[in-house]
Amino acid sequence: MFHQASMDAHIDREFLISLASALVRINTENPPGRELEAASFLAERLADLGIKSTVDRLDGVRANAVCILEGGDAGPTLLFNSHLDTVPAGERDGWQVEPLGGFIKEDRLYGRGSADAKGSIAAMAASLKALIDVRDRIRGKVVLAAVADEEVAGMGTKALLSKYGKFDFAVVGEPTGLRVCTAHKGRLEIKVRIRGRPAHASMPQEGVNAILAAASYCNELEQMADSLSRTRGHPLVGKPTVAVTMISGGIKPNVIPDECVLTVDRRLIPGERPDAVKISFEELASKVMATRLGTEFSISIVQHHRATEVSTSEPITQVALEAVSRVLKVKAEPYGLPAYTDLGWIVAAGTPGVVLGPGELSQAHSYNENVPISELGAAAEIYYEIALRLLGR
Repeated sequence: MFHQASMDAHIDREFLISLASALVRINTENPPGRELEAASFLAERLADLGIKSTVDRLDGVRANAVCILEGGDAGPTLLFNSHLDTVPAGERDGWQVEPLGGFIKEDRLYGRGSADAKGSIAAMAASLKALIDVRDRIRGKVVLAAVADEEVAGMGTKALLSKYGKFDFAVVGEPTGLRVCTAHKGRLEIKVRIRGRPAHASMPQEGVNAILAAASYCNELEQMADSLSRTRGHPLVGKPTVAVTMISGGIKPNVIPDECVLTVDRRLIPGERPDAVKISFEELASKVMATRLGTEFSISIVQHHRATEVSTSEPITQVALEAVSRVLKVKAEPYGLPAYTDLGWIVAAGTPGVVLGPGELSQAHSYNENVPISELGAAAEIYYEIALRLLGR
């Protein structure tokens, strides 16, 4: 992790910490999401500062908060994007603190979403508060979009792009340890449905056991995983992976199962195409069907999150690296993120961007999730620097 810089005077420490803690206390576990309360709270706090803020309702209690700081002159638009939803807190017994308490201890904010990614939202909001004092020096505008549903399907960012169109630059707030990530992996969730033929369990030879066929397929996937581990991979995000994560089959203890369903997680690296990956799964199915006669396989992609890479020659990349280097007093280099983010949808819509935020990815989705307060302050300072360097006159 980088050594953290102290907060410059123009970042309001009290505002930053209170906002981050308050956001953690608002339950936005996804499923079901229910980001409306958090979106409304954030929009109200920034509207009180004179920043144009709206709540875009999506579906029921799903919502985005969109807060726009207008500069003194016309110019490009910088998007600060991060997500309000969190994964579920899980078993309370696994936590040493109340997961939705927003508890602060020894320079750390604890709670679900503190690192992933409400800390980023609070730091982005604190940077906007500081930018108010220098808005006359800004050409264009800064848009803070705190979106819904990043943890599942990206509904919030997709709705944002549909309504507001293309931006000129983007910074996506996720826990990167304040590293500038110019590439990240993608993800395919693949459903493998295997059909056999039912029979009485006392006469298994009369049926076709779908679970046994699924076991053979799992063995093939294990070999695929080994093969992927020996590929060259990507210089920033590493190698693609595949893992069976769920399995279901059978209806009664005394019936030969005629159906089994596998859920498979396939992580993509930049340059991999989902259609080509799906074909590789179908080829394995054909191999198993040739030995497990009477079985039928169907392969479908349930979810696709894009693998993404942005050139280091892009202005947003260069400026982000310069800002991190200045604030943290280090030589910042491009990194890759093994997880996927909403940057994939943003880049696909034509906006170059980076992933950059406080907290470590190892804290995301874990018990006792936390983020250093000092890192929140450094993030706010970095976001402020990026805005001034990109949009300053």
